[in-house]
Amino acid sequence: MEGLTEDSSGEIPPNLLDLQEIPGWQEKGVSQDEPVPFNIRKEAMKEAALSFGARGGLARRTFEIRAEIERRRNYLDKVYDFRQLLIAAPSGLVIEPPIVSESLDALLISNSGTEAAVADTIYNINRNARIVSAARTWRQYLERDWGKVEPPPDILRPRDNEERQYWRELISQGWAEGYKQADEVFEQDLLELNAHFQGMVRYKQLLAKGMITPPYTMMVDRGVSGGGEEMKVGDRAIRMTGLPTLTPRTKEWQPVNP
Repeated sequence: MEGLTEDSSGEIPPNLLDLQEIPGWQEKGVSQDEPVPFNIRKEAMKEAALSFGARGGLARRTFEIRAEIERRRNYLDKVYDFRQLLIAAPSGLVIEPPIVSESLDALLISNSGTEAAVADTIYNINRNARIVSAARTWRQYLERDWGKVEPPPDILRPRDNEERQYWRELISQGWAEGYKQADEVFEQDLLELNAHFQGMVRYKQLLAKGMITPPYTMMVDRGVSGGGEEMKVGDRAIRMTGLPTLTPRTKEWQPVNP
């Protein structure tokens, strides 16, 4: 991919050709004509090449994905603005709202198929509110770095033309698997990002309708605390005294004006 720049480690992950043409192994002090346990070596080299290729493909594709999302960072900052969802708390802290999931037209069959329950909508609080110092960002979900792609030991590298061809084929196979895995990981990360963001938005919507309760906090001003080797001045303790809960009392629900 054109325009690739260095990652956080200061290196661009190797490409497929780099892995295929890695310097070979020259057995020092031993004639190439001497018999060697070919099957054992071939199997070990196969595992090394597949692993090397997979790690290389994973790292390279992940690097390409990071470069692509970095070009879209301004758009992502606007779409996934978690800051607007935070709830103010005492002493400049903030509360991250719950993540609420929604299932439509739910069906549950039980008791060996003799009973069934259906619901138009099911809401679940998958993770409740918590005190945080800052909002999360989309980068925490979508940015990954698998580290440097370490090559296999010299002894497991190809030493002649026949092994080189075998090595290239295995590297290509592993590379394809790693490349595919990187796309799958990104898709899962994106799904999680959307689920968490939409879950917090859903909480805001349910709160406006009176279908869920807000979080409650309490601050205790402890003034000056400690002593000896550590003393705190203006010490304040903030504690959540009530977590949001879903409200089944329909009479308390309120319609939201469009």
